[in-house]
Amino acid sequence: MQQVVLIGAGHASASAAKTLRREGFAGTIIVVGDEVYPPYQRPMLSKEFLLEDAGQDELWSISEDWCRENGVTLMLGRRAERIDIEQLAVELADGERLPADAVLIATGVQPRRLSSPPSPRVHYLKTLDEAIALREALQQGARVAIVGGGFIGLEIAAAARARDCAVTVFEADQLPLARILGDELGAAMARLHADNGVDLRTGVKVAEIVDLGDGGIEVVTDDGQRHQADIAVVGIGVTPNDAIARASEITVGNGIRVDQFCRTSAIGVFAAGDVANHYHPGLDTRLRVEHFDNASRQGAAAARNMLGQRVVYEDVHWFWSDQYDHSLQFVGHAAGYDRIVVRGDVDAFDFAAFYMKDDRVVAAFGIDRGAEILAAKSLIADKAPVDDEQLADEEVDLLELGSTKVDEEADDELPQTPDALDDPRFERVARSGQVTEGNARRFMIGETEVAVARWEGKVYALHNLCTHLACRLTAGKVDQAGLTCLCHGSIFELETGFPVNPPATKPVRTFPVIETEGQIYVRVRD
Repeated sequence: MQQVVLIGAGHASASAAKTLRREGFAGTIIVVGDEVYPPYQRPMLSKEFLLEDAGQDELWSISEDWCRENGVTLMLGRRAERIDIEQLAVELADGERLPADAVLIATGVQPRRLSSPPSPRVHYLKTLDEAIALREALQQGARVAIVGGGFIGLEIAAAARARDCAVTVFEADQLPLARILGDELGAAMARLHADNGVDLRTGVKVAEIVDLGDGGIEVVTDDGQRHQADIAVVGIGVTPNDAIARASEITVGNGIRVDQFCRTSAIGVFAAGDVANHYHPGLDTRLRVEHFDNASRQGAAAARNMLGQRVVYEDVHWFWSDQYDHSLQFVGHAAGYDRIVVRGDVDAFDFAAFYMKDDRVVAAFGIDRGAEILAAKSLIADKAPVDDEQLADEEVDLLELGSTKVDEEADDELPQTPDALDDPRFERVARSGQVTEGNARRFMIGETEVAVARWEGKVYALHNLCTHLACRLTAGKVDQAGLTCLCHGSIFELETGFPVNPPATKPVRTFPVIETEGQIYVRVRD
């Protein structure tokens, strides 16, 4: 294979490009994007970037410098219009034709728009330019009307309140996020925003937004009520950018349809990220997932499949949201659940809620309960039967439930036998059977917290705290890419500790490991 073309300069393409190079692909990689920016992290646009806690340089998924150093050609401000699926070539709007041995479509989604005439006071949030304009508009004391009470609308509401704006949210359903979380937890989200000063108006549909000139804007609801504000932000969902697939006679249906190997109906053409409607073997259903972690992992899986590795993409989907001082996380696929089991205190916004079907966890949502959500990810993946009472009991360690249960010997009390090796700085931390394939476990060596992981039979040791926000890495996933911190999706190479996926930019420390005679030894002392 000599040349790969990645259509769409977003995070899925960035992940694919990095994976291709990590897997040893030495040919040409071309990334085509209609924006003028290199691939960047869109989740930050409604969080840190709006709050000015992150600058523009912190957004890049891959920088222009990285692309130069790794031989990746960025064709920015260019639009791909069609793929010649017979000759396998990408045709650009300006007439240029890019031959390819494999093509990835990662064109993402676009916001649904109201039928009202465009106005500089009516904002949407998908691109970096839109985020820059919105950040400038969120001046202290500004009256902000937000249409849509989904995750994007509520994140913007939280950011606007942090900037001391007066915020009103219009939501067509009776509760925000109820379609995703259910009524009880949708009500909790409504209380969270009300407690932080948001005027949340539910069961209200917006008919139009009128630009009043110097007087701001007016939101008109379908029952004739009028609400004046300085600006409006519309977040009423998205639609997949599948036009290039349609023009190329590639099968679509709620996005570009792909199989478990990220393959489209056209030979040599793959799709990943928000635009891909993929078959999930573990769930035996089709999903189109609009989350950063999915774009990262599916982009990597697509890259490996381009190289002929036949990697099945069936990850348990996960995403996060930061609102006010709280970290919200959701994992799994809640369709068809029959009850919710709660651990913690919903009223205090400190809980994990488990969506159950029969005796298994199919999804989980939590506020400030990252460890429980990450444990739930393992339970979902393992399809482990669990007991409702144990899930709800704060004294029960979720990592010890179901098939995640491991050897009961305490990690901190393992005897040390440095005399077993020539170098006495190596200390025994575990028996080989305690660190199973595709998992990571936490051990203390003196005052050093170490994550010991196994992949393809080999054992690795890394410092256990993510360099982004010091989350524990042992709650994350081990795979070809490395060790993932599931707090915000950073991935660290097992061998080097190098961050291969943002937001982390600094490596974690790695330690020498020896596995011999059924024992694992790690050296943390220099």
